[in-house]
Amino acid sequence: MKDCVRSAWVVAACLVAALLTVAPAGAQDLEDWQEAELRTLVAAVDAARRGGGAPNAGSVTYLPSYLKGGDDLTYVPFTLLIDPAAVSNADGDVTDNVVAYVALAEAGSDSRDLPFENGFYAEVDEREAGRLRIPGNLQAEGGEYDLYIAVRYSFDGEAPVEASIDAFGRQSRATVVPPITLLHERVTIPDFWNDDLQTSSVILTQDVQQLTQAPSEDELARSPYMVGANLVTPKLNGDFTRQDLLGFVFAIYNTGHRGGMPDIAVNYEFYTRTDGGEEFFNRTDPQVRNDQTLPPGFDVRQFQLVEGLNIPLGGFPVGDYRLEIKVTDNREDEEVTQNLLFSVAN
Repeated sequence: MKDCVRSAWVVAACLVAALLTVAPAGAQDLEDWQEAELRTLVAAVDAARRGGGAPNAGSVTYLPSYLKGGDDLTYVPFTLLIDPAAVSNADGDVTDNVVAYVALAEAGSDSRDLPFENGFYAEVDEREAGRLRIPGNLQAEGGEYDLYIAVRYSFDGEAPVEASIDAFGRQSRATVVPPITLLHERVTIPDFWNDDLQTSSVILTQDVQQLTQAPSEDELARSPYMVGANLVTPKLNGDFTRQDLLGFVFAIYNTGHRGGMPDIAVNYEFYTRTDGGEEFFNRTDPQVRNDQTLPPGFDVRQFQLVEGLNIPLGGFPVGDYRLEIKVTDNREDEEVTQNLLFSVAN
């Protein structure tokens, strides 16, 4: 494929990026009113786990990616797409800050001992097709879980108070709680901590920033997509035009090696998709990672093996495509395949 341009940042990451152990953003320093708002979300999730309160279908979409984390965990950066109406006040105004609570429970379990939970505030500053775009991240061991995500409007410390009188004439005052939107999904998190050849999720890239040091927790909370030493802004859909670049990145895990040196080949093949099936379209030259292409002293036990391409789409006719990514480990005679679906318009 003559118009395939290899991304220099991928090469740099592959050659020099130390394995960065990333952790989910720690608990934010919250004021009393923020903790009070967050407690309403925790209570909503607890009620849902006990069978009370149905999820608000369609208001929150959860888009995860999966990468190898630290300490036998899988790192899961995700994006929430939220219907603005779910975090709007009675006048229809969208809050500047969304309150969110994320919890993982063992699948089918009602135990309060959760493998992961985190509450946070996120500024609303980006939109995707009219929906609010909010990043987050979590870590957990590979396995099957019930995922709960609750979001609500924030009063920013100025919550209204309602007064009421009970049947005995006693007056009470309570802080107003806006509607809470709840997402519940059964999710399976892959386990990358074994001897099987695997890849991370293949992440479409909108922007990539090379880092020289691990990000802080605050930086990771704002931009949680870390692949090797690359901080990625993901593209959340596979819709392109012929003027665009098809950019993507992924990491390869658990390769065989000799003294830390792998022997890997990555093949990229493109297929057109139609109602009648598929037809081969094109391929790139194989990308080889071994002692001939990696620097002396490269050790896959210390460095992440990161791959990806930026491919100009000007030579692609309008249509739907499947990219087949085949990773072959020549030392272990193993192979793993990933597929990426995308569309090209004028």
